[in-house]
Amino acid sequence: MPTVTADAPAHDPPTGPTPRSRLSALSIVVASVGTLVIVFALFQSRTSAPTEVQSVPAQPNTVSQWVTTAPKPKPAPQRPQAVAPATDSQGFVGSPARCDTTERAVVVARTERSVIVVCQAGAGDYTYRGVRLQDGASLRLDDVRPIPAGFEARNDGTTYRLSPTELVVISGEALQSRDPVVEYRAG
Repeated sequence: MPTVTADAPAHDPPTGPTPRSRLSALSIVVASVGTLVIVFALFQSRTSAPTEVQSVPAQPNTVSQWVTTAPKPKPAPQRPQAVAPATDSQGFVGSPARCDTTERAVVVARTERSVIVVCQAGAGDYTYRGVRLQDGASLRLDDVRPIPAGFEARNDGTTYRLSPTELVVISGEALQSRDPVVEYRAG
């Protein structure tokens, strides 16, 4: 007959499944049932009657009809363009954008709205001479210095930056204009 000691536990530890193992078993059962449902649905979709496909006759190409029948846009009215004067080694012939006989032209440039020449009188002494083509207004500046992209001329709070690609005019901190250069000759 078994004897009971004071130090022995009063009852034996449970030998059944733990809550964690019950949860794992339940997860396996749910996953299996879900897989069976998916397989059954796929099987049913393949064995059901085939879907009928109906042919739709091709439609005429209406896009090309739209393009050919659309009204053509009217061209924008052209502003009369002032013709830039001819150039030579001193700048623009018959224009205030021309170097004096004692100077040499280091840059001759033209935008759609203006012509510009940068003249060099001595070592590092440059002048900027520009003419607005629309009304012939001219500008001569002596505060000119070379910059990596071209030349910069200053007049009070206005800065003119001329490069081979554009003429930028800045008044204070505000951009006044940015015109692409259509002709540029350095020399």
